Amino acid sequence: PEMRGRPQTRFFLRPSDPVYLYVPLPSHALPPDEHHPLLQSYVDAVLQGCLEWGDLPMAERFLRTTGGWSPYFLNDTPSSRRPWMFRKQYDVIDRLLERYSDKTHYGERRHPEEFAMAFHRRMRGLWGLPPRNVHFTGREDRLEELATRLERTSELLVAGMGGLGKTQLCTEYCYRRFPAGYGLVVWLNAESADSLVADYKQLLRDWAPTPTPMEVPVSSSSSASSSPSPSASAGSTAAAAAADKSTEEIIAEVKSRLFRSQVPWLLVFDNVEHPD
Repeated sequence: PEMRGRPQTRFFLRPSDPVYLYVPLPSHALPPDEHHPLLQSYVDAVLQGCLEWGDLPMAERFLRTTGGWSPYFLNDTPSSRRPWMFRKQYDVIDRLLERYSDKTHYGERRHPEEFAMAFHRRMRGLWGLPPRNVHFTGREDRLEELATRLERTSELLVAGMGGLGKTQLCTEYCYRRFPAGYGLVVWLNAESADSLVADYKQLLRDWAPTPTPMEVPVSSSSSASSSPSPSASAGSTAAAAAADKSTEEIIAEVKSRLFRSQVPWLLVFDNVEHPD
């Protein structure tokens, strides 16, 4: 048979030929989420193979029999709004995805900027920040110095003897710089390793996916434990996932989410005894 004007390759398996099947480990078989979406480039590679080896019937059979589709569907292809430039057979593939949109969530596929706005919106706000001191006055020169130094460097240590008002100064700075300077401010209790890990875990729970991701803001509670986050309803699954992670995995996950954030952010470690 021929396809698109060229002969189609045929192959036959002999009884002695090895066949390899890829079976993911249960720990790796996780559903897509906003940080690990289903990628159009991967879908293209699979469907292009189906079209090459079995034409439309094979491609349709793949769509009918494959599960795991998700509304976390990112069109990551280069120049995604101009598919004719880089995507082979994009017209056939998109028509197939649309035909089976009840499974493929084709209508929810998003371009990169749309995806970022839809699924990273809740990574905005104030998290764990102490209440603002309404009687804070003066120290304008120190506040200006903080702003100037943080424009020049990504890390800054505010040190001094206890009782000098370092926490009050940094708290006031955060409130003044949000949201014009930073779209996200995270305040962590670093008095001990246990308190820091506890805040990291709570932060991950508050960032857990929810059924309505576009409507869930970051908690603006005065402390990580004093009032529940709106996203705490994500349930015991998110809590268990955070509890099962090692400290290194938790820190790596927080870093990953911050670096993927679409807004400027500030991370504050309060009461650090040993900065090194």
